[in-house]
Amino acid sequence: MGADLRRIALRLLESWERDETYLNLSMNSRMTRELSRSERAFLTGLLYGTVERRITLDYLISVAAKRSEIDPDSRNILRLGFYQLFFMDRVPPFAAVSETVSLADGKGKRAFINGVLRGALRAFVNESGERRLPLPPREKNLARYLSIAYSYPTELVRHFLSFLGEKETEELLSVCNETAPLTLTVNTQRITREGLLSLFAEREIRAERTERSPRGVRVLDFLPVSLLPGFEEGLFFVQDEASQLGSAILSPRRGELLVDPCACPGGKSFSAALSMGDLGQIYSFDLHESKLPLITDGAARLGLTSLSVGERDAREPDPSLLGKADAVHCDVPCSGLGVLRKKPDLRYRFEGRGELPALQLEILTASAAYLKEGGRLLYSTCTLNPAENEGVFEQFLAKNPDFEPCPFEVADLSAPTGQLTLYPHRHGCDGFFYALARKKTHPSKNAN
Repeated sequence: MGADLRRIALRLLESWERDETYLNLSMNSRMTRELSRSERAFLTGLLYGTVERRITLDYLISVAAKRSEIDPDSRNILRLGFYQLFFMDRVPPFAAVSETVSLADGKGKRAFINGVLRGALRAFVNESGERRLPLPPREKNLARYLSIAYSYPTELVRHFLSFLGEKETEELLSVCNETAPLTLTVNTQRITREGLLSLFAEREIRAERTERSPRGVRVLDFLPVSLLPGFEEGLFFVQDEASQLGSAILSPRRGELLVDPCACPGGKSFSAALSMGDLGQIYSFDLHESKLPLITDGAARLGLTSLSVGERDAREPDPSLLGKADAVHCDVPCSGLGVLRKKPDLRYRFEGRGELPALQLEILTASAAYLKEGGRLLYSTCTLNPAENEGVFEQFLAKNPDFEPCPFEVADLSAPTGQLTLYPHRHGCDGFFYALARKKTHPSKNAN
């Protein structure tokens, strides 16, 4: 891999910092369109890894450079270099140093970067080649130690410590720095799970069943989803096992009417359609019209016909559907702390409670209006923040006495209070929160 890929990584890193864009959008920029599969894989690993480990890298850079004031351009170049030296085993140290130094403009800047990189190698790697990265003392300040060791903002570390404790917080931080496997939902309208696994095995692609979702397949080889056999034929779609469980909890049935008020990119609606045998009516709404093709194109590829797709603000329900739905899956916008393995830049956007719980409660309350008496309401997020999870659901119940929590079981998991949190380090999937409620039936209204 040459300097050109590293130069692209540098430009994308600068753009991410300057424009506060999301990394996945950066990777789809015009600079990456002509890359080969291997080039894209290297670039993705370098860019995502450098962003993920930014706090750790900055600490190591300050130790090696013996100063904290470094110009932004040099700092980004050093971040890329340090990540290659200490977190990318496949990059030889001499290549990491020389290719990184070549990114700098000017003899003085190149000399400085070369000196810092070589000094770090001498200081942080022993004669046996073992890395001994310096870290602040754990016993002096636990939150700071975990922040630097695992590269999470101190505020976020303290957030996890507040309800998980020291041991589980460290386990969570460690797991969320690992690469998440690609997980698929099998389109059981076209193939069985065993059939898809056999198809993968024929092509020598390693895959296995998910533990809890009956339609899930976990791919063990790192391949783009579009290159998997059966993609064009609509035999599966991408969906983490945690997200797959939503359909199992809500249990949509044939002939029912279901509303998905925050539907993009479509996985929840697709899963519901499969549970219903594609025999029902699913209204899939989203705020952004530009995202709706993700649902319509996905449904067409999968051959699902029970979806009606439209643009709608989830805070303003469709008047024609009020009081008519059998089920609602309200998966609200959230801080995304459950998907840090897939979106490492989200760790830098967490702002504690923020304004999200108020928005989430507003969406949940509006979405509940779709339900008929006896209807089922599933509230979900992909975050690990009690204020956005239990806090919102309990506020909703307090303000809406017509709804009651509904205990449920899914696979080996039990939710006697109607609430369930999935954790990456406990359950081997994305972090997710589910809460199930039922709209009460009033006998007096149905007496006749």
